[in-house]
Amino acid sequence: MLLPLLLVLMGVHVASSDAVGNDRFGRLDTGVSGCRLTQAERSMGCQRLQLSQTSTIGLRIRFIGVSEEDPGQTHQLTFVMGPGTGDPVLSCQNGRCRLAAASWSGTITSSSLVVFDQRGLPIGLPSNRPTTGACRINERRLNCESQTRDGLQRSAEARL
Repeated sequence: MLLPLLLVLMGVHVASSDAVGNDRFGRLDTGVSGCRLTQAERSMGCQRLQLSQTSTIGLRIRFIGVSEEDPGQTHQLTFVMGPGTGDPVLSCQNGRCRLAAASWSGTITSSSLVVFDQRGLPIGLPSNRPTTGACRINERRLNCESQTRDGLQRSAEARL
């Protein structure tokens, strides 16, 4: 008796949350030009950019590039953002997003660099660290600059 009622209530809750929150969550995955990512003065090219909107205030920005020294390896530099200023950076519908803001800035709360081999398996552990810094979109250019507590600098930029 209680189980059918619980299932009905869960179904109503899931359906209503999907309808209300559908435009707040999703990902933009795109090729970019003029893309570079840098860690501790070591610079690498990048070819893809992923922006994942996880809530009305959360955003994950990931720069992805193939290693110039070992073409089988892929680098991913990720910045996790707190609340941004201005309009939301993405406009999403059914999980698919497009760039919505001509200018935007947000505060970086953490960053991570991970390297994958040609099979897509991580090489070592990701270097995830609390970080201070900011990402900005201006004139179709995305620029992120950060520094960890121990002084490690990470940055990336791409033309959108």
